[in-house]
Amino acid sequence: MKSSLTIRLSRTLFFLIATTTATSMFIVEVFVNDVENTILDLELKADAEYFKKQIQEGSFQPIKTAQLEAIYLPKGETELILPEYFQSRLLPFSEEIEIDQTTLLIHGEQLEATNGKLFLAQDITIMENREALVQLMLVGAAGLMILIGFFVAHTGARYLVRPFKKLTHEVFNTAPGSTIPKIDTDYRDQEFCDIAEAFNRFLFALENHIEREKSFVKLASHELRTPLAVMSGALNVLEQRQSLSPADQKTIGRIRRAMQTMRDDTEILLELARSEVSEGDARTIVLQDVILNTIDDLEHGLPEHAGRITVSNNSPELRVTTHPALVRMLLRNLLQNALRHTHAEVEVRLIENKISVRDFGPGLPDKITKDLNVIGMPSSEKSTAEEFSNTTFGLLIVRLVCERLGWNLEIAQSSNEGTEFLIHVNVA
Repeated sequence: MKSSLTIRLSRTLFFLIATTTATSMFIVEVFVNDVENTILDLELKADAEYFKKQIQEGSFQPIKTAQLEAIYLPKGETELILPEYFQSRLLPFSEEIEIDQTTLLIHGEQLEATNGKLFLAQDITIMENREALVQLMLVGAAGLMILIGFFVAHTGARYLVRPFKKLTHEVFNTAPGSTIPKIDTDYRDQEFCDIAEAFNRFLFALENHIEREKSFVKLASHELRTPLAVMSGALNVLEQRQSLSPADQKTIGRIRRAMQTMRDDTEILLELARSEVSEGDARTIVLQDVILNTIDDLEHGLPEHAGRITVSNNSPELRVTTHPALVRMLLRNLLQNALRHTHAEVEVRLIENKISVRDFGPGLPDKITKDLNVIGMPSSEKSTAEEFSNTTFGLLIVRLVCERLGWNLEIAQSSNEGTEFLIHVNVA
């Protein structure tokens, strides 16, 4: 599952705020430490200069207070009399040491004028404790800033994405039809206005295309009905003359049934082209009766196939409310496809709420098998132009009818041992 733009933007903003906060805290810490070290170093060096002047004047006296200790070691005296933290060190030195709970900044240097050694120690424990408190406060401030940054990032991301969500919602709810409402273009940001206007131009072009298609379908409907009406009238004239032999009358009956089938198919194809089927044509039918009638029509129209179709049924009373003409068209195209691809028998089975049509031919090409398997596929992903171009006309009609009825088409088998189509009937 893909993450949303809001979450990505929230994470990005939060990362930037957290990074900025951490960088700021680090810079502050480095600056405070540098200032502290500079002050202590300058202060201790100033004390050293003061004591060196006293030593030169001969007025120096060792000093040990709560914060400062100053010792002068004349030439020739041993360092054993010095505190341990001054002993065995190479001069000059200046560093920070810890003794128990005390932090000292010690300093030592060789005096050229008297050839002696000056040692200083400054207690900076109070400052170190204060520094620890400052660091703790910085950590707390950083945590608070990150927490605030989280809410700022979340709220800011939702605010920034709000117009995009509005635009997405309007586009998502736009349904194609003869009249398509335009989406709102009143956005504060110019980029969203441009997207909305571009989409509205697309909708306008789509409306024109749909209107042209409807006009074409109306003209085609008229052109197809006219010759059928002429042929029907001619058959009526032949029958009224009562000069036909029984064999001719039987032939006329077959022609009339074929014309009626063609008329029904024409109406269904036109309705499929218009992407609509009249709800008033739906009625409750017994599937077995429709199957047997379709087989009977095929055998009368194609006598060479008579007796090749076998029917088995474990749900003889299965009834569905649907469009009978669509079901007949679906079954006729499936059976005709099966009869053309094999010289053996074709099996039709009713299994609970499924219709199985099986032949024993060489099977279908893989591309057609992939395009026809629409079981469980969302309707928005069905019937692309590329798939239609790879499918035979009869099987294309089968797929379109299944989509229109809300039934699922599945190719249960397709190999050199034969092909089996399964139609999952929507009983509801």
